[in-house]
Amino acid sequence: MEPTPPSNSSDDPTTAFENDLGELILAAYGRGAAIEDTWKIDGPVSDAPNWRVTIEKVPPEDLTYDPTILEE
Repeated sequence: MEPTPPSNSSDDPTTAFENDLGELILAAYGRGAAIEDTWKIDGPVSDAPNWRVTIEKVPPEDLTYDPTILEE
């Protein structure tokens, strides 16, 4: 994976969020964090919404290696 520049504040907010989230997930996965789960994120104040985020690992459609070799 090639490094990507940090999100610009001039970017579309949704695109910037998607890029930042992708970078966060890939970096945490690379460090060995348990990522695949459902996470509850509480808002900082009672009027702010709470969030539930589900992260699911999806294998690539076209594998470039034989995973059974890695398991042996």
